[in-house]
Amino acid sequence: MENHEENNIQQEIIDSLAKKMTDLEKRQSKIDELNLTALPSKIEDLETKIGETAEMKTLENSKQLERFGGQLNRFDAKLDAIPKAIPIKHEFEPKSRLVIKTVLGLILCICVLLAIGINLYLENNKRSDATNKYLLLRGFYPDITRQIDSAYNNNPDSLIKKAQSKIDERETVSQAAIEAKQAAEESKAANDKLRKLRGKFTTTSKHKK
Repeated sequence: MENHEENNIQQEIIDSLAKKMTDLEKRQSKIDELNLTALPSKIEDLETKIGETAEMKTLENSKQLERFGGQLNRFDAKLDAIPKAIPIKHEFEPKSRLVIKTVLGLILCICVLLAIGINLYLENNKRSDATNKYLLLRGFYPDITRQIDSAYNNNPDSLIKKAQSKIDERETVSQAAIEAKQAAEESKAANDKLRKLRGKFTTTSKHKK
């Protein structure tokens, strides 16, 4: 019985070893199929191809850069060929200066004549008003106008001075009358205010008593 058990154990060990050997043989066959000995040469070929591809790309990039540089140079040449702006100096010739001075002088003369014309127009309006008023005076007060004409013919300067003096006196009297009227109105307003205050004071005193 014991011999039979030992035989079984030995058989199991042998089967296990046989199985492991079979697995090792399969792995070895797979390794042989991969052909690892040729792997370094394949890697070298791949590195060579990668280097050649990089060199080709570098060469293409350099050619493109050269073409781009040539285009830029041609563009710069065209820009240099364009004429630059020439500064223009405004210089007047002697004749032009004379013409400008003449035009300015004419403008100044026109302005002066225009101012004189406006003053004459205003003065003419004043004289026209005075003439119309004198005509009214001659029409409605002929006796007074005859006296004025007679006095004016005898001594016009003295008559004009007296008339101006009378006008000034009347204006002074009129201004004084206006001021007196204003003062009287202010005095009246002050008196009215004083009466009201006295009335309030009297009423308050009566209530206190």
